[in-house]
Amino acid sequence: MNALTKLAVTEAKLFTRDLSSVVLPLAMPVLLLLAWGSVGDMRVPAPELGGQRPLDAIIAPIAIAVALGSLGLTTLPVYLASYREKGILRRLSVTPAHPLLLLVAQLLVHLATAALAVVLALGVGAVVWDVALPRQLPVFAGVVLLGAAALFAVGLLIAAVAPRASAATTIGTLAFFPMAALGGAFVPRDMLPDVVAGIGDITPLGAALQAVGDVWAGARLDPANLAVLAAHLVVAGALAARWFRWE
Repeated sequence: MNALTKLAVTEAKLFTRDLSSVVLPLAMPVLLLLAWGSVGDMRVPAPELGGQRPLDAIIAPIAIAVALGSLGLTTLPVYLASYREKGILRRLSVTPAHPLLLLVAQLLVHLATAALAVVLALGVGAVVWDVALPRQLPVFAGVVLLGAAALFAVGLLIAAVAPRASAATTIGTLAFFPMAALGGAFVPRDMLPDVVAGIGDITPLGAALQAVGDVWAGARLDPANLAVLAAHLVVAGALAARWFRWE
């Protein structure tokens, strides 16, 4: 077992001990689907959606994207910033471990949590409200992975610059809610002004939401959304690796 594997296993054990960090990301998409599914109109096929139900075409992709955004922009950076605040990073600094190893280990742990949240949401939604599964499951899995990685890279960048958990909470919250609003998570993108929707399209959460929605409906993926996610992954990930320090 190499150093990264050992560190990832250790981080996973520590992460699962913090119930608030685990339960909320897992419960959020499920609760969104259950709540909106209880609204009768959401389960009625709509001609303007190509005969799909709003619950399948709109709410389900939003639930997935919001869960990824919350996990990446708030849970991950706050968790790492709390390590710095508690002096855990200082103690790790005297070990042979490189700071980049911790970032990668945390990324793996949170990606696994995101995957579990998606699977749980799909399963509960299908059983309770007969939510249709994405029409292209392999492509859907790839899009979710790319979206999660992009959002988590931004979260790692927040963790790299936040000196304390409270600062990470503030920065993450200020990043999450505008991205969600501009990206169409609160108001459907078609109802937003063109300028606002355009801004939302270049955010990682907005691009992830659009990509997940397209693949869920079996529509052609917009390469621009994938390019935006890849750009955030590369740029934010590189800056996080450069700026993250034990102290």
